Amino acid sequence: MSKEFSKKEIYPSPKASFGFALEAISEIKHEALVVLDANVLLLPFTTNVKNVQAIKELYTRLSKNDQLFLPAQAVREYLDNRAIKITDINEALQKKSNQNFNYVGIHPLLESLAEYKEVIALEESLKTAIKNYQAKIRETLSAVQAWGWNDPVSKMYHEVLADRILDDDALDFDNIEKDLKRRNELNIPPGYKDKNKDQNQAGDLVIWHEILNLAKTKDKHLIFVSVDEKTDWWHQSGKSPLYPRFELVDEFREATKGKSFHIVSLSKLLDIFDTDSEVVKSVKITEEEVKFITDSEIKNSHIQGKASFDPNDEYRKYLKIPVEHGLITTHVKWSVKGGYDTDTYIIAEMDKAGNLVNKYNFFDSTKTSAPFDRELYAEKI
Repeated sequence: MSKEFSKKEIYPSPKASFGFALEAISEIKHEALVVLDANVLLLPFTTNVKNVQAIKELYTRLSKNDQLFLPAQAVREYLDNRAIKITDINEALQKKSNQNFNYVGIHPLLESLAEYKEVIALEESLKTAIKNYQAKIRETLSAVQAWGWNDPVSKMYHEVLADRILDDDALDFDNIEKDLKRRNELNIPPGYKDKNKDQNQAGDLVIWHEILNLAKTKDKHLIFVSVDEKTDWWHQSGKSPLYPRFELVDEFREATKGKSFHIVSLSKLLDIFDTDSEVVKSVKITEEEVKFITDSEIKNSHIQGKASFDPNDEYRKYLKIPVEHGLITTHVKWSVKGGYDTDTYIIAEMDKAGNLVNKYNFFDSTKTSAPFDRELYAEKI
């Protein structure tokens, strides 16, 4: 169908759409299906043990009630990114274990000052403490490296979620490919925001088809749990998600003969099922900290700058990017947290032809107290 008539394709039953009343989550939570996105499966790698235990308890309860499911495509995306989460932990520890500290050092002219003598005495104690600190970090590194694929999050998933993964063999991937083309042409959610991706353009759409197939088979309302806030999933107010796209709600209604569809964050899901408020608050903070920037947002940010080929760029040197590649550095945000003043950047590595080679989240941090040490850290995205 051409774009001139796209609304008819999006809303094939306007009378039913107009009269549809979405069931409140509070009314359907004990019967609705709960489906987890890949980003939600990855989230526990960046939270604490208490939160992981609370998440495990909720997942166990929902699994026993035959409510909890994982799309096969979401599991594939999780498996693709799980190693990155473990690597990030390892690299952060490695960085701290090798961190250099600046000391006052020897200044003969000051040796007659009692204050200076006290500084030197404290410095010796500090050197011993730092040595012990770095030794413990190295021991922690060894323990992390011994995990293999038996880290606490993976073990929890093996125990609770191993039999909750959907089988997508029933899906017609030829039809999904045609559907992807149609949605990209007409900007129909979900997935059209990913049409500029080099890989996995159909990831969101495959998950959507799994969701629809599951809900039709089970004849149930459904709650999709995701950190994704792209505009092809959400109506937004400013840059914050407001409501799930009505096109999705209506397509779900059409496919399931009147059932309701909701999207919530993991912290919201925990809250809905009466998890301890401190856990909910902590998980929400984690969500804000790890909220990713979508590929389309990164692409738009690249337009704002021209690639730099400066061989002396300190970020280039840190990332070990060859001089024949250009960098586009876009400032994302500034924050002060945990004693550090941090600027966050998106850095795009481009070849001479202007093609994207790599993308990085780059963090430039300076301590807010003396001796004002500076730290650089990057993660590939």
